[in-house]
Amino acid sequence: MATRLVQASLVRTLAAWKHYELRRAAPPTFVSRGPGRDLLAQAAQSFECELAGLHVYPQYRLDVRMTGPSGCPGIIVGMKTRYEIDVPVGDLLRRGVHVEGRYVLTGAASQEGDRGVVAGRRAVGAVEAVDGDWLILRDAPDVQQVRAAEAWLEGRRDVVDDVVRALVGPAHAKIMESLDEAAFGLAGAEGRLGRIREIAAWLARRRLVLASGLEASVGSPVGLDGTGPRVKSRRFDEPTFVFDLAGDKKHRYPDKGLDEFGPFDSEGFTPKRPSIAVVTPSSLKGTVETFISSFLNGVPGGSVFAQGFVRKYRLTACDVTFEAFDSDLRDAQAYRSACLAALGKARKVDLAFVITSKEQEELTGDESPYLVAKATFMGHGVPVQDVQIETIRKGNLAYPLNSIALACYAKLGGTPYVISAPRAVTQELVIGIGSAHVKASRLTVPERVVGITTVFSADGNYILSNRSSEADYAAYPRELLRSLEACIEEVKARNGWLPGDALRLIFHVFKPLKDTEAQAVKALVEKLTGEYASVEFAFVHVSDEHDWVMFDQNSAGVRSASRSGPAKGRLVPGRGHAVQISRSEMLLSVTGPFDMKLPLQGLPRPLRLKLHRESTFTDLEYLGGQVFRFTALSWRRPYPSGRPVTIMYSDLIASLLGQLRHVKNWNADIVSTRLRASRWFL
Repeated sequence: MATRLVQASLVRTLAAWKHYELRRAAPPTFVSRGPGRDLLAQAAQSFECELAGLHVYPQYRLDVRMTGPSGCPGIIVGMKTRYEIDVPVGDLLRRGVHVEGRYVLTGAASQEGDRGVVAGRRAVGAVEAVDGDWLILRDAPDVQQVRAAEAWLEGRRDVVDDVVRALVGPAHAKIMESLDEAAFGLAGAEGRLGRIREIAAWLARRRLVLASGLEASVGSPVGLDGTGPRVKSRRFDEPTFVFDLAGDKKHRYPDKGLDEFGPFDSEGFTPKRPSIAVVTPSSLKGTVETFISSFLNGVPGGSVFAQGFVRKYRLTACDVTFEAFDSDLRDAQAYRSACLAALGKARKVDLAFVITSKEQEELTGDESPYLVAKATFMGHGVPVQDVQIETIRKGNLAYPLNSIALACYAKLGGTPYVISAPRAVTQELVIGIGSAHVKASRLTVPERVVGITTVFSADGNYILSNRSSEADYAAYPRELLRSLEACIEEVKARNGWLPGDALRLIFHVFKPLKDTEAQAVKALVEKLTGEYASVEFAFVHVSDEHDWVMFDQNSAGVRSASRSGPAKGRLVPGRGHAVQISRSEMLLSVTGPFDMKLPLQGLPRPLRLKLHRESTFTDLEYLGGQVFRFTALSWRRPYPSGRPVTIMYSDLIASLLGQLRHVKNWNADIVSTRLRASRWFL
C-alpha cells in the first residue's frame, strides 16, 4: 500500500511539471523535454532545419521499493536515451529516405485518462513496399496497409542513424559522433550520478503528499555521503583455473595457464590428430591458407598465441584439407556443395572451418551461406567454426586466433580448463535453463517454445546440454521435465550416484521465472527425493534487465597505454563487488573498468540475482560467488563475460537453433545425439 501511495504522489508531481512528459504511470516514466535537453539538437546545431522532428531526450523511470541495500524504502532511478522520429513517413519518402524493411508506428499522441499520461504510438508492421501514398505491410497482425502520412518510423538508434545519413549526407558521421559524446553525459557513470543527484534534489524540494496528514520526503542517493544510510558490500575473489584432473596445475589467468600446462584433459583427449576441412571460395584460397597456417603454428614473436593450436593444446598434428569452390560469398548452394564434397572424402571430418563474410549477415534461412554450411556439416555430426574474411584481412590475428583456438578445442569435445571450487559433501550440479520461442515474425504471438538445458559440475566443467521437443505453452512444462530428467539420468550414470548421496541442484534462469519452469523443477525434485538421502535446490533468476546501478567513488578508471585521452570507467566498480538489496536479492558487478572497451561506454549494469521463494537452498552469498566464478569460465574466449556460462551457453544454443530451423532439411535432433559431447554452439 505504501509503495502505491508514493508512486501515485510521484505521478501527480511529475504531471504538474511542464518540462516533464509522463509516458507511463506504473512505474512513473517520464521524458525530460526542457530547454537544452534535446541531445541531438546539441550535436547538430548547424542542421536544425534538416533534422527538425528528430529528437533524442533523456527518459527516466522512478521505481518505488519498500526495501533496498540500506534496509530503508527508496526510489530506483532508471535512465536511458529516448530516440524519436516525429516526421511522418510520407515526408521522409519525399526527402529520399528508404523505408522498406522498417517497422512503422501509428496512433496519435493524445492525452489519456486523468493522470496526464501521454499515449504512445504502437508498431503495426514492417514496410514491404510503397504504393503511392500507401505503405504495404508484412508481419502486420491487424492492418495490411497504412497511409504514409499517418505512419512514423520507430525511434531506434539504428533507424535514427540511417535517417540522419539520408538527410544531411557527409555531415552524418560528425553529428552521430557528437551525439554519442552527448549521450555519454547521460549514460556514463559520472553523468548518470549527476542526473540522479539532480532528480533527488528536485524531489527533495517538493512535498510528496501520500494521504491527508501523511507525507514522504526524498533524501540523497544511498551511500553517497557519510550522513545518510550506508551500503554494505563485499567483494568476491576472481577464480583460480585448474589444468589437470589432480588439481595440482593452477593459474590465475586461463590463457597463461593453457600456455604453461596445456588443457585440463590433455592426457585423455582424443582425437590427438584431428581432421579439419576448410571450405572457402577459390578467390580467397591463398589468403585462407596463410590464416590456417597461423592457426596451426602460431603467431611468432608475440605474447599471445605464439605456440599455435597444435602445441598449445598438446596435439600431435592436424590434417587439413581445403575444399575451394568457384562462386561468390553469397552463393549458399555453392557452399552446400563444397561442404558435401568435404564430407565425401575418405577420412571422417572432426572439425570444419567455413570462410564467410560480413555481407552475408543479413541473409537468413536457405539464403545464408553461413547457416547452410553449418546445417550441412552439423547434420553429419561435424562442429563448425566460421571465420569472416574481413577478420582475416585486418591483420593483428593473434588475439582472434587465440579465441578461435579455444572454441575449436571445446567444439572437438575437449575441456580447456575448469575452476577451483570449494569441496562440498553434496553431489552438486549447476543447470542453466533457457528457452527459444518459435515465432514466424516479430509481431506474431509465439505459439510454441523449446526448453534449452545446459548442465555443469560445481567446478564449471560443462557436462552436457539438452533441448526439449517443440511444444505449445500448455505442454511445455511436461516437455521441460522430460528434458531435465534425461539430463539427470545421464549425469547419474556418469557419476555413479548412490542412494545415500545428498544432491544439490542449482538452476540459473535469465528470463523471469514462470510457474511453468518452477512446476517442472519441483516435479523433478520430488521424484529425486524418493531416491536419495536428501535433495535441495535453488532457483536463481540472473538478470541485467533492471534499473539498479552501482558506483565506486574511489574508482579513478583506467587510462590507455599511451596515457592519452580520458580514462575509461571512472566511478565504475571493479568486478566482483556484491551488494545484497533484500533477503533474496543481490547485485553483482561483472564488468569493471578494465573490461570496458571504450572511454564513452556507458555505466555497466550489474547482474541482479533473485532467489525464487520455492528454493530450499538459500545461501545467497554462496550462490552469488558461484555466479561470479561462472562469468569467468567461458570457452568462447579466454576473458570474463557479462553473464555466467550457464546463461550464455543456453542463449547461444537457443539463438543458433532458432536460425537453423529455417534451413531446409535441418534436423535439430542431431545436437542431442551425435553432437552431444561437442560445444558446437561456441
